[in-house]
Amino acid sequence: MKKILLMLQLILLTTGVFSMTSDMFQKGVLHFNYKADALASAETKARIQLEKDLASVLAVPAGERTFENTVIAYNKAFDKYGDSFGIAMFLAYVSPDQKLRDSATELQSKVSAYMVEVGTRKDLYNAIKEYADTNPKLDVPEAKLLENMMIGFRKSGLHLPDDQLEIYRNLSRQRSENSINFSKNIRDNADFELVTREDLKGLPEEYINRLERLEGFYKVTLNYPDYVPFMKNSESDSARRALEFKYLRRGGDENVKLLENSLDLRRQTASLLGYKTFADMKLEYRMAKNPKTVEKFLKDIEKKLKPYGKKEDKQLLALKEERAGKKDKNVYGWESAFWSTLYKKINYDVDAEKIKEYFPADVVIDGMLESFGHLFGIEFKQVKIPVWHKDVRTYELIDSATKQTVAYVYMDLFPREGKYKHAACFDLVDGHQKEDGSYQKPFTAIVANFNPPSKDAPSLLKHDEVETLFHEFGHVLHNALTTAKYSGLSGTAVAGDFVEVPSQILENWAWHPAVLKKISKHYKTGEPLPDEIIEKMIKGKNVFSARAYQRQNFFAQYDMDLHTSNKELDTTKEYFKLAKKITGVPVTPDTIPQASFDHIMGGYDAGYYGYLWAKVIAEDMFSVFEKEGLDNPETGKRFRDEILAVGGTYEEQEIVEKFLGRKVDNKPFLKSIGLE
Repeated sequence: MKKILLMLQLILLTTGVFSMTSDMFQKGVLHFNYKADALASAETKARIQLEKDLASVLAVPAGERTFENTVIAYNKAFDKYGDSFGIAMFLAYVSPDQKLRDSATELQSKVSAYMVEVGTRKDLYNAIKEYADTNPKLDVPEAKLLENMMIGFRKSGLHLPDDQLEIYRNLSRQRSENSINFSKNIRDNADFELVTREDLKGLPEEYINRLERLEGFYKVTLNYPDYVPFMKNSESDSARRALEFKYLRRGGDENVKLLENSLDLRRQTASLLGYKTFADMKLEYRMAKNPKTVEKFLKDIEKKLKPYGKKEDKQLLALKEERAGKKDKNVYGWESAFWSTLYKKINYDVDAEKIKEYFPADVVIDGMLESFGHLFGIEFKQVKIPVWHKDVRTYELIDSATKQTVAYVYMDLFPREGKYKHAACFDLVDGHQKEDGSYQKPFTAIVANFNPPSKDAPSLLKHDEVETLFHEFGHVLHNALTTAKYSGLSGTAVAGDFVEVPSQILENWAWHPAVLKKISKHYKTGEPLPDEIIEKMIKGKNVFSARAYQRQNFFAQYDMDLHTSNKELDTTKEYFKLAKKITGVPVTPDTIPQASFDHIMGGYDAGYYGYLWAKVIAEDMFSVFEKEGLDNPETGKRFRDEILAVGGTYEEQEIVEKFLGRKVDNKPFLKSIGLE
């Protein structure tokens, strides 16, 4: 897998996700006109109203409780609370205003601490439980929502004695604060390496021309558009090593402390709630159910990958010896991307820097929207609505059959100071049925860090960035095409090891020849990607795929090892040891890569395996499209209706097997990476 992608949601304990449906809007669309000094007072006012609304829920006599006056009223109270300061917490990741980002981060901490407090109130738990204990006759969405709430209450320690519940609250507050600070430390990193013109040998002029000059040197930052091309193409081994060293120290020693403290807090939390390990606690209601299933799954993949990985290592070592004139046992971290890129150029005539000239961002986006629009029965209309930065583009998503607007999509694609460093889909407003019976349109955003336009060329995407865009668009469609009744079941509100399925399915279309033609247009000549280049790209698709998946397998096993241990671990030693064992590549000495492993501090703790787990499901489901036609709108409609629309309303295993007409098979996955 070529990317590390993160789905971010603002999850509030037992309430699901804020629906955010009133104060955030102006003329039917979101506004982003927030003032840094007004956020705290807005939250305070909203908190007072929330307490009043919750008091109304508590005031309902036990014998008169209904789904509406108890479950729905409880959720609506939190929805209203979220409405009052709206999208401000999202702006912590994307606002160009540092003062607003800082205030929004403070707001995150404040809201998070309060949610721990209010989400662990026994009087509220008892009110909901009072109703649940009547065994009411509910339809599927109602039953699922109530079930999720009761699971959330249990995971929030509501069954504990008061003294232990207070311990749980303190642990939760600390865990949340650590996660917020961990992410902020990565976002705030502005380190760079100064390199010479000689160090840039191998990089295209377009790349060199956009670099900032400083004291006679060229400034290469740790942001994706600078870092990745440099590591793949710079012929200077020493410059690559220096840049990688800084990259693998993002987050710093402070983040190592935050991670190790969080692991201790998680162990204490799991023990307090009666679980053997934190992983047992997290996996109980996911598709995998328990750590043993995950460990077996990962070990099986590790075993299958090992011989292929060794073969690929030998290929790179031979090239290194031939070109660098030295025999070595390892291809080191700062060398891997360079030698892999060169190998593909030599053996497959695939030059990512040349190929990206065929992928102007505007052309890729238009072609992607047209392709998936046809497949899923939707249309996209670019519209002018309020945004948080001038570079953000916005689309209205329209159902082709009804001609009704069903969602709005934002794309914030280029890096800037203080912005979120990875690629992710942010769920801004969940689709759900409103009180008047109408349906709330979802609002969702792709945030990425692609190569920005320069004076010489438009934004040009490398093919792996095209894959990233398609991946994130899978999350977008999961959110945008939901028809779930409740916000807590909407879109990506699914099991953590299923959430990456739609996104990983859509990656496959980035390799479909007809789609590649549609999304390509050389920025100078206007010609689409030639057939011979497409053929070479597809032929070289799985070159070094074993190494790539060994790396993903390592991340998953590292995450699982950290969360199945009941003793303190030196996370650096564990990282170095396991990385060498699984990937065969030693980690660069004196680095701390786990300090920027945002996933295990941002919701994927004991869950990183979900990428591989979901990949197996995704490739099996994609095999249905291969059989019935990659542009078959009937298959697309079935996928839309049976997978995307339902969100978390039904059990994930149930909807997968319904779409497949059978149980999941891992053979399509193995075939997709060239191992079957």
